[in-house]
Amino acid sequence: MSLRENPAHPLTFTIGPIDRAALLRPDEKKISAFLTGGRAQIVPVWNQRHLISTDSRPLIFNYTEAARRVDLSSTPLVFLGVENDEPWFALGLPDSETPPDMGVPGTFVMLTDVVTLLPAGEATLLAYARAMVIWHFNHLHCGRCGAPTALTEGGHSRTCTNATCAHRSFPRTDPAVITLVTDGPRCLLGRQSQWPLGMYSTIAGFVEPGETLEQTVRREVREETGIRVGEVRYVASQPWPFPSSVMLGFRAEALSTEIRGDDDELEDCRWFTRAEVDAFGDRDAGGVGFKLPGRYSISRFLIEDWRRET
Repeated sequence: MSLRENPAHPLTFTIGPIDRAALLRPDEKKISAFLTGGRAQIVPVWNQRHLISTDSRPLIFNYTEAARRVDLSSTPLVFLGVENDEPWFALGLPDSETPPDMGVPGTFVMLTDVVTLLPAGEATLLAYARAMVIWHFNHLHCGRCGAPTALTEGGHSRTCTNATCAHRSFPRTDPAVITLVTDGPRCLLGRQSQWPLGMYSTIAGFVEPGETLEQTVRREVREETGIRVGEVRYVASQPWPFPSSVMLGFRAEALSTEIRGDDDELEDCRWFTRAEVDAFGDRDAGGVGFKLPGRYSISRFLIEDWRRET
């Protein structure tokens, strides 16, 4: 890929080198010309997985190659944007028990399994493609009347085929807060039972209707840990296409310290000092003991940012 990158940026999925060219999406003739004009770069997505080569690089197809292997008239083709005069598309392959044969040596794998091996721009593009394809497969029928929907605006909307309804749906992103709670020299970390053994992370939860982000932070921390927090400070955000979220990262100061979960979200929750966190291992390294979340996650970013403070 010839995608521009800013390697100094610390958060995965946040390098957006592609021009999304949103103003071109309604121009069906232009999008069609992009697709068949010989320069199209097509990213296949199957069962929420990407086709990765043996040397851990995404496998990309041109229009002719893709058309030989897949019926392009019956699968979502989403216009992602343009980079260096090359139009990029995401191809949603039909779900199946076995992966389709794309005629090249490669394996369909989850993005989280290879993200740390990819250049930043490639990881961002795959995350974008993944999120768009998932949205299309989840909106094949109209939410108002139930009729089938058709891909429109280059794949950035779906329109009901029932002429009396004609409702248009657009991709949506679910906002979720993720918060590092601190109490002086300690931070609050918890773990869910299904996580890798020993992994602890920051407190997270989805924003509910009628809530501000700060209210969500206070509610989620209180529900999951029993801790009351005062000052809430925004830090950074990260697209999280698993399947359709954006993680909004915060720091919060604790007003209480007694841990008491009011729901069953967390298996365990504890206060840790910097020295204790410094002794943590990595989630993917195996072994025993406490582990930090994956290096590609905003939770890890929040923890590392706190560790660097004096």
